[in-house]
Amino acid sequence: MYLPKPLSAHSKTKLNAQRTAVKRAIRIMHLTLTAPDLLPPAQFIAPQDLPTLPALEALLARARITRTAGRALEVAVLNNFGLTQSAPIAALTALADTAKHGVDTWVRADPVHLAVSRDNVQLMDSHVLEPTLEEAHAIVATLNAHLKQDGLTLIVNDAARWVMQIDAADAPATTPLWAVTGGSLFDHLPHAAGKINWRALQNELQMLLHDHPVNLAREANGARAINGIWFWGAGSLNGVVAKTQYRQLAGRLALARGLAMHAGILLVPLPTTFADLTSDFDHTLVVLHTPTRELRANRRGEYVEACLRLDRDWFNPALAALATGKIAKLTLQLANEACTLEATIMPAARWQFWKFRKPKALALYA
Repeated sequence: MYLPKPLSAHSKTKLNAQRTAVKRAIRIMHLTLTAPDLLPPAQFIAPQDLPTLPALEALLARARITRTAGRALEVAVLNNFGLTQSAPIAALTALADTAKHGVDTWVRADPVHLAVSRDNVQLMDSHVLEPTLEEAHAIVATLNAHLKQDGLTLIVNDAARWVMQIDAADAPATTPLWAVTGGSLFDHLPHAAGKINWRALQNELQMLLHDHPVNLAREANGARAINGIWFWGAGSLNGVVAKTQYRQLAGRLALARGLAMHAGILLVPLPTTFADLTSDFDHTLVVLHTPTRELRANRRGEYVEACLRLDRDWFNPALAALATGKIAKLTLQLANEACTLEATIMPAARWQFWKFRKPKALALYA
């Protein structure tokens, strides 16, 4: 009887390398695309003016769809890590901005514009203001001179994201910025905690901003003044556990990056298109929040363009990848104010043509 010769160590190494190469070549992934606000509020843009997204419509026609309550971009991202909007968002975004893990307590102190009318105060955030880093540092220098007496210091991690380290006992109960933007402030002011009177502090800082040189220059150039500070997202990462099914995250949103770092999964830069996305991991989450940014800035033309780019650069190539079997499973998370759609599409569905629905406009799924 013929007995094959045992493989040499060199041959075993070569064979294992070949097997690994084959596995990598045929490896396919589960991809989740989080793309919020593709169904914007009717007051932002009329339904008939919404862009047609043929690739997304084709994907939804092949999908198993579930509908849940409406939610904001940030809530949708937090939910992917087992957290809610009560999570310490200031600490998570500080982690994203500094890459420094810690158990300190932080509060966001973001620049806003307060539009005062006879019986209302409406808030507009950095999406509308678009402050520069130079403006941010100039304003914070003035505010810190006042805050020094209370042992507080504002830190500019980003032109739009300012934070302040505080004692845990002083963490206020607040309303997230996205839940207040465009609405009245009276029902959302921070509740005092510990030794800090947060409402009084907001008023003090607002007075310092009234005739600040930065604001005089902004108003002279036709821009809205940065005339308020909004405290929110207070808390510490101490004891906060972020659980997720994902192995890798790609996104620019600071909150998403902080969550990935806290959960210990790989964080990669968001590529321009689907074609540049690495597929070496079993399950990748991609956060595509450009339409949300344009919606919150109240830029309708830019919003439409952002939606069309998503359809061209992400949904269309994802549809093609499903057709060729390069993706084992595709999940679309479409969080919107009115409702949240989660659509799951499998490659096998391309053979089951009898299950296809006729593509229809996204708005009709709501």
